[in-house]
Amino acid sequence: MSPPSTTTALASVPSIDVLYDESSGPPQTACERVYGAPLRFPKAASPYVISDFVSTIDGVVSLGLHDGTDSAVLGGHSAADRFVMAMLRAAADVIVVGARTLADSVGHHWTPHALLPGAEADFAAYRLGLGHTTALAPLVIVTASGRLPEHVALRHPATKTFVLANEGAPRTSTAPRVEWLTVPDGGRFDGLVLRTVLAERGWNLVLCEGGPMLLGSLAGADAIDEMFVTIAPSTAGRDAEHPRPGMIEGFAAPPDSLRQQELVSARRADSHLLLRYRRRERMRSIASSSS
Repeated sequence: MSPPSTTTALASVPSIDVLYDESSGPPQTACERVYGAPLRFPKAASPYVISDFVSTIDGVVSLGLHDGTDSAVLGGHSAADRFVMAMLRAAADVIVVGARTLADSVGHHWTPHALLPGAEADFAAYRLGLGHTTALAPLVIVTASGRLPEHVALRHPATKTFVLANEGAPRTSTAPRVEWLTVPDGGRFDGLVLRTVLAERGWNLVLCEGGPMLLGSLAGADAIDEMFVTIAPSTAGRDAEHPRPGMIEGFAAPPDSLRQQELVSARRADSHLLLRYRRRERMRSIASSSS
């Protein structure tokens, strides 16, 4: 069988060198051929949560820019990083972001082709190959208070969009394609609650794109199964005027209970490292279920 053809948009992605990947078998789609291996995820009985962040060498994941350029500037405008993020969006059953991430991502839509215009057909073929029946993953915006910024993803959503808030929170968006999901007032609004709500909707593969407080709530519930991390070849530093968060905020694991990860894959694009980690206990569970 001839290999899948590559569009001009995919051809613009710089070479990605595979340093290590536990996946086996040939790529099944044009996207996976550019990625260098199949990109697949375990079938889980409960939501399988993955995250994707770009970080400087010294662990900064946000420069505090509010004009929609924060991630691009931090990541050195890496086309390879944006391509991998686009693949994850195409793979996901649902994409989850916090209200602050929404506010800081001015003019952005959470679709694969927002990151790589012109490759819509390629990402659609990859998504179809994973067994999805919808063209795009829905978006869930998390805001305990119900407060939301003005944003194109709410006014003119590119996909089905949900807002998750406390039951008594004001519904500050009345866009016709936005549906509100609620948790009872006074209850815990944490990663475990979020995972439960997602499970009730039947969403399995969950992509969390931040921010750090949302990821911290998931980490606190030990609800992160995989982490995709791009290390940009830069340092940013911090000071009192620029606190600049790390990947996980609002949760600190005890020294004797650090969340251990195992490397699933490592790639290099120019001087960027694109890493994939899986929670160690999940690795053992997957190994035992496949034996």
